[in-house]
Amino acid sequence: MEQTLSAPRTEEWYAMRATYRRELQAQSLLKEAGIRSYIPMRTGERTVNGRRRRMQVPAVHNLIFVYAAREALQRIKERVTFLQYMMDRNGSKAVPIIVPDKAMEDFMRVVDDGGDTVDYLPVGDRNFTEGMKVRVHGGPLDGVEGILVKSGKSKDRKLVVSLSGILSVATASVNPDSLEILEND
Repeated sequence: MEQTLSAPRTEEWYAMRATYRRELQAQSLLKEAGIRSYIPMRTGERTVNGRRRRMQVPAVHNLIFVYAAREALQRIKERVTFLQYMMDRNGSKAVPIIVPDKAMEDFMRVVDDGGDTVDYLPVGDRNFTEGMKVRVHGGPLDGVEGILVKSGKSKDRKLVVSLSGILSVATASVNPDSLEILEND
């Protein structure tokens, strides 16, 4: 009986910085190279030719997520010097932050579905009380996993999706009837 081994997966989501607010420029260069990337966006105002205009702008400056093989990304970084890995400590060694596919997919769905109702919470922001781990069933966020939190003094509940060490996003209110409680890790 012949055994087939699948090739190891090479593309991963890397959390990166594009210094001096050049995330859109980095995204354009990555697209030209055939590399997928993602920047969380929101509606903002900018002055163009002396007129105020509403347009999509990066929600978090300098942040870009890149889906690529490490070798391909290294080749791009040689030409695009302002694109830098976000690093995490692994013992005494600093390693690039890699976001698991499921976490990145959930993050993108929450950001894209929530539009301007999404709250961006910096790393270490603990103004929300950590609660139950839940999974959404039905609707545009079907399958997204996160933490259910109470929003301020209101009775609204929000779903928080975190990319460990990078950023958390909180959705607009979620319907408790569409949630499944998961076991905490």
